[in-house]
Amino acid sequence: MQQNMGSADSFIRVLVGISFLVNIIILEPGHIGTIVLLALGIIFLATAWIKYCHAYKMFEVCTCSNCKKTDANE
Repeated sequence: MQQNMGSADSFIRVLVGISFLVNIIILEPGHIGTIVLLALGIIFLATAWIKYCHAYKMFEVCTCSNCKKTDANE
């Protein structure tokens, strides 16, 4: 699994993941809301940690500096 996320994207995902987890405490959303916010927070933190996003792969987006660009014509 090759990294496809740059440092700026990773930093933003860490902030968003932490905000989802903090909202569990602030909003007190109930059982279902807690599970949803917890899952989203963990997913964002995990993708930031491994620097790989499946959606980036699906849409062929790469924001890291060492990505290998491949042309379909080659």
